[in-house]
Parts: sequence; C-alpha cells; structure tokens
Amino acid sequence: MNRKRFIYSLVFLFTVILVFIDTILTEEASGHYPFIWSLALIPIIYIINMYPKWKVIIGSGVFYSFLKYTTEFSQKINPSNSEINALILGSLINWSIALTMGYFIIKSHKLFLKVEELTIIDSLTGAYNRRYLELFMEKSIPISKRTNSSLVFMMVDIDHFKKVNDNYGHQCGDQALKHTSSIINNNVRNTGVFVRFGGEEFAVILPNTDVAEGLIIAERIREAVEKSEFIYKSERIHFTISIGVSIYNGENVEEFIEKSDSALYKAKENGRNQIAIN
Repeated sequence: MNRKRFIYSLVFLFTVILVFIDTILTEEASGHYPFIWSLALIPIIYIINMYPKWKVIIGSGVFYSFLKYTTEFSQKINPSNSEINALILGSLINWSIALTMGYFIIKSHKLFLKVEELTIIDSLTGAYNRRYLELFMEKSIPISKRTNSSLVFMMVDIDHFKKVNDNYGHQCGDQALKHTSSIINNNVRNTGVFVRFGGEEFAVILPNTDVAEGLIIAERIREAVEKSEFIYKSERIHFTISIGVSIYNGENVEEFIEKSDSALYKAKENGRNQIAIN
C-alpha cells in the first residue's frame, strides 16, 4: 500500500469512527462530551499535510462542519440552547485550531520546497545541478529499460573557456556561463532536461529521443551558441561549444555519462566547435 492510499484509508477510518461514536453515544454521554467532534482535526491534519493549500483547509473544515451538524441534528430534533451553544463553541475552537495549524503547515511546506529547490538548482545559471541529474537518471534509465525507449545524453563544453576568464575576468566568465545556459535551455526545454554538470560543462538528457533527433538538437544548440551575441562591457566576445552525444545501451549511469564524455573529448580533439558521437 502506497503512502497516499494509506493516508486516505486513515482519513476514511477516522471519519467513520467519529460518526459512529457520536451516533452510539447516549444523550447523557453527549452532554458530557460536547467537543467529541474535535477528533475531526486528526483527518483534517492528514489532509492538509498531503495538500497544503488554503482551499483544502477551508474545504475540509466545511465538510466536517456539515457532517457534524447533519449528524447532530438528525439525532436531536429539538436540541436545547446549551447543546446548540456547545456545538457552535466547539466549531469555533476547532476552526481556530485548523486554521492555525494549516497556516504553519503551509508555511513549513513552502520553506521545504525552497530548501529542496536550493539543493537541485545551480545558483549561478538557474539550471538543474548534478544532484538533480543523479535523481533524474535514477528514474529515467529504469523507464528506458522497461519501455524499451531511447535515451540520449549530451555533454556540452564551452571551448577555450579559460581564455575568457583570463582575458576578461571571472565576472565575464560567469556571464558567459549564464548566456550559454540560456541558449541551451531555450533549445531543450520542451524535449529534455538541462543540467550544469560542473565548471563550464553542461549536460542534456533527452528521453524518448533517438540518435538522429539527438544530433539535430545538438547541432541546433551548437549553431545557436556560435551565432549568438555575447557582449560584456560593450565588447562582443565570440566563443563556441563542443558536444559529445551518446545513446543509452544498457550500461550503468557512470558508464553512460562516460560515453558522452569520451565523445566530447573526441569533438575537442577534432578541432572543437563540433559534435561527436559515441
């Protein structure tokens, strides 16, 4: 049983138990336990943790309030004023607790997402980082094996990047990385995943893409960088990239990446600003 199904089962179980307890209690017992419906906070908290949104909090509160008053008034046609007051007071308290807990759950969820984003996003370029690459490959390779679908991996490297840093400074180098990152991302955003692999190296993963399609995309990226306008402090700086391409053929992640790295090395050995396949 997966986690969501387990939580759904708990929510249903608590709801049924809550209605059952309230139904079987005698009128005398009900008078002693006016806040029995506070137990509804348990499934509400489960629901909010699964879907931390204000509309879910409000919707859950409205549902259990409706359930509460429907159950209570179906058993007591003419409840006393004290019983009505106890029900209303209980509702106010429960709503206050639910809204307060919902606020903190939503806030903590946003903080968690922010921290999670920081662990998988490269702060300079805004691309995914190597950590995300590892997570993505762990999912993509089994899918590729199971569905017998193709998977293309590219290693992209800025040619003579050290000269850019040496001649224009590291600030210029950073801007060049951002510039290249933007071009690559614009050319793969609808077909694959783009990652900053490290330094001036980037990686592109293309699920459900064969070699021919991968080479077309690689050439599109290479040409876009070569023809792009990169200006730093009013000076146009020209640079190119080399790309190594490989297709998945049953190897492990490290070997798959190594194939693209070897292809990249071949592209550089052959004169740079070109694509090689392994």
